[in-house]
Amino acid sequence: MRRSTRDTPPEGSKKRPVAGHLIQNAVALMVSTGGTALLGLVFWTTATHLATPTVVGRMSAEIAAMVLLANLAQLSFGSIFERFLPVAGNQTRTFVIRAYTMCVSFALVASIAYVSSGLAHDFIPSSLGWRALFVVSAVLWTVFMLQDSALVGLRASRWVPVENILFAAAKLALLPALVVVTASQGIFIAWTAPVGVTIIAVSWYLFAKRIPEHEAISSLSESLPSTRELILLAGAQYATLVLSVFTPSVVTLIVIQRLGPVANAHYYVPALITGSLAVFNWGIVRAFLVEAASEPFALRRHTNVTILALIVVLVPSVVIGVILAPEFLRIFGASYAADGTTLLRMMLLSLPLNAVTIFYSSFAWLDKKVWWMAVRELVSTVIFFGVMLAFIGRYGILAIGIGALVSSGLQGIFFLPISIRRYRMTTNTAAPQGGIETAAVPDA
Repeated sequence: MRRSTRDTPPEGSKKRPVAGHLIQNAVALMVSTGGTALLGLVFWTTATHLATPTVVGRMSAEIAAMVLLANLAQLSFGSIFERFLPVAGNQTRTFVIRAYTMCVSFALVASIAYVSSGLAHDFIPSSLGWRALFVVSAVLWTVFMLQDSALVGLRASRWVPVENILFAAAKLALLPALVVVTASQGIFIAWTAPVGVTIIAVSWYLFAKRIPEHEAISSLSESLPSTRELILLAGAQYATLVLSVFTPSVVTLIVIQRLGPVANAHYYVPALITGSLAVFNWGIVRAFLVEAASEPFALRRHTNVTILALIVVLVPSVVIGVILAPEFLRIFGASYAADGTTLLRMMLLSLPLNAVTIFYSSFAWLDKKVWWMAVRELVSTVIFFGVMLAFIGRYGILAIGIGALVSSGLQGIFFLPISIRRYRMTTNTAAPQGGIETAAVPDA
């Protein structure tokens, strides 16, 4: 075993409450997710009362297309920021600007190609002005999403819920007036109008305050990835992202084709509830990745805190969700409770084993072995769809729950021993220096 210099805390440093920082960031990300989800629900409920179903359908498709393009245009820099910004030191500003330039360029080209291809002719007006607005919105949304990851990577997660909840409140406040001004595009404009102001405010904070502070107090403690390594890391994460983004859409298409739109509605609500809980898990793991990269000498403690946080969030959520599944679904209507309860319970029971895989993904990023997770996502997707298609004719939407349980179970069986072995490596600590525990790093 050898110890990396970045695993040793500074001489004379004092013991810090590492758990507090991790939990604070994780809670901030969960508050952001929960707050924006709630305001988003209010936004669409209001929209359905202000516009016709046809307009709501077109606008939701246009917004979904824009968000999808922005997700793809991030080129995996969201995860890259969270892994490498904590250790970027005086290269932080250059690293962020380079990422912004690459992602914005990709977003511009991709969105122009999208509107020119004719794929969006059903929901984007044909006039040049509206198409230009869509392109500009996709580019701005790309930056908007990157900023969250930059804030997280720079350990300023407390501003993420402030930014996102204020943004969600602003678009909700603009909605009624803009629907009056332009009934056909008011929803889309309300959704995107506050982005520009938000980007200006957050960019000022990042480049005028947070990045200079980060560069002043931290040195380059780990070599940033070379262009070749960056492409490999980004490519692996991008492959994972593409599979995870398109899987729900493919499931929806299969359900509508085989079982009809009513069955799709009964699937969509349980999937939405389960997906929200999974996002909370990701918030905890994202906070862990940032803290582990920032303070590798405290890796064991960060790991213990993360495991405890996942248990505290996940176990009560799954238990309560399984017991009260009919009551939750009855809020949406009696038919949702009648046809979706078993599916919701099955999808909830798949979450604990999925959490094992999510947790291991943070170690994959720390060890720069992200292709493991891309392969995992591909195999998991193949197994899920194989099981789902085999049983959907007989069990209907319950085939989705069976596929989720089988794929998550196999992942858990595979990744749990690997995660335990990786955890045990973090227990090999050197003697504390300056009151802080240091962790050994295995030989490369």
